[in-house]
Amino acid sequence: MLKGGELETAINHVASRVKDILNFKFVSQLAAENDIYCTEEEAGQSFSVPPYTLQALWWVMWLVGVEYLALWWQDARLPVLHDNILSLAHATFYEVTKFLVRGFEYWVYVLVWQKWAILPPLGDSPLAALALVVLTDFCYYWLHRASHEIMVLWAVHQVHHTSQDLTVAVGLRHSPLQRLFLWVFYLPMAVLGVPPAHMLAHAQFNLVFQCWIHTEAIRTLGPCEYIFNTPSHHRVHHGVNQFCLDKNYAGLFIVWDRLFGTYQDELPDQEIIYGIITQPESCNLIYHQIFYLKLAVGKANSMDTWDKWLCSLVKGPSWVPGSPWTGWDENKPDIRASREYQKVRATAATHCYVLLHFLAALSLITRLTTTVVSTPVEVFVYSLAVVATLTCIGVLYDGLSCCRLVEMVRCGIGLALCLLLPLQAITGAELRLLTTLYTLSFILWLVRPNTIINHKVCKD
Repeated sequence: MLKGGELETAINHVASRVKDILNFKFVSQLAAENDIYCTEEEAGQSFSVPPYTLQALWWVMWLVGVEYLALWWQDARLPVLHDNILSLAHATFYEVTKFLVRGFEYWVYVLVWQKWAILPPLGDSPLAALALVVLTDFCYYWLHRASHEIMVLWAVHQVHHTSQDLTVAVGLRHSPLQRLFLWVFYLPMAVLGVPPAHMLAHAQFNLVFQCWIHTEAIRTLGPCEYIFNTPSHHRVHHGVNQFCLDKNYAGLFIVWDRLFGTYQDELPDQEIIYGIITQPESCNLIYHQIFYLKLAVGKANSMDTWDKWLCSLVKGPSWVPGSPWTGWDENKPDIRASREYQKVRATAATHCYVLLHFLAALSLITRLTTTVVSTPVEVFVYSLAVVATLTCIGVLYDGLSCCRLVEMVRCGIGLALCLLLPLQAITGAELRLLTTLYTLSFILWLVRPNTIINHKVCKD
């Protein structure tokens, strides 16, 4: 058993490695250990890339409000609030996990770029930037297509599709588990000599661009529909109607779908139903990441031979023995009627409480990425605190009996962190706001829990 001093040393070592990954030092170290040539200037250019998707999250929240106003003006059905909040929580969770996996992601890319690149860097000219936009989107098309047509990848990617509304917030709703494989599809860019910084920046811009196409507020864009991916095209992609399945994988340019036979127009006589065929029966963010993996393994284990077992994991979710890669179209479900939304236990007070704590979590994770150096312990502990907050959002919306105790513990720990281990990057005013939030929340759960918990299942 570790003694007190040894335990503290071990914790500091783990936290230090997390901080190094955040600052991209881990990748530089791995590059040096593997005899990868990289100058100090190249290292700074390659690994010091701003978190554009995290910065975009703040703008997306404003766009959510604009989207509500636009839909209200059009007298259209408004998206349910809890689903939008869950999308933002998923997006924040995706950003938190960058601290833990990006070292490996970058190391592989840098290894290929340094040892096997066949072309010099394109430079920073407008033509070079356009070439990178096209190349990044081409790689994204195949990444996205594989995420739908390979069962084990779909079991991870499905998080992006679990929302039963199509809103701009869904554009950043991704599973952190995608980081285990998405870098593979960008390796051709390394072979072509694209520096890591350029790859990461363009990959982030590609994702940020796609936020605005996740909406019902914009119907059509005329001639642009022939070249670019638009809300009309992407509504088809997110539909569970039979004609929508396995269609429109593009990120920026819809021409890839037209070239490779995966394009589908909206049908004027059919309402598009969103979500996935087997919807998760929970709002828990962690459950959303893993529930489909159980379904994938269950399907594989139902096969009677090892080759069918393997095919069920590497072929499409609708594949059955004797069918094409993505299954027979006529055997796929054809969902046309609107489905009931996931019921949540929520009142206006619940939504306000959740939003306040979500904003607190997003502020903390944003501060961890500032130029002010945080200690390794701060990075490690506050990352866990953010994940706990995002997870508890689902616990509250599911109305679990344990939510009072869980929230009291979480708010108590949050208050202790503010008093005993405040972030160096946080301002005095922000620290006072956080301390007040955690104090009042703890008292609220202690004396008036029913203010937040509604025992009647209701819709937004």
